[in-house]
Amino acid sequence: MTATARINRLVKAALPQDKPFRVVWEPTGIGKWQILRVITPAWKSLPKSERIRKVREAVEPNLTARERSHIFRFSVLTPAELRRLDQALPARHRSTSRSAISNGRQKSAAGLP
Repeated sequence: MTATARINRLVKAALPQDKPFRVVWEPTGIGKWQILRVITPAWKSLPKSERIRKVREAVEPNLTARERSHIFRFSVLTPAELRRLDQALPARHRSTSRSAISNGRQKSAAGLP
């Protein structure tokens, strides 16, 4: 099982039942480090730090040292928070953040699979 598939399975198990989610890998621009971003409406009433803690505790122990070494940080956002983040970023950053790898698949520029 690939690291991405394992992460998707672990995130799904950590979230409340039947809550949708999307895992997005975003490059940091620093070496091979990436941000592991989970977008989900689950836990929207919790502070971001608590959401991140829950995901980290579910995912990190099940990764190899090499897999962990590529993760710069974890991020857990609701879809509304992600929209606000995209609006706050300059246009040059928005285009790169949305062309990131989502659930292990590279998105095309047109947004088609």
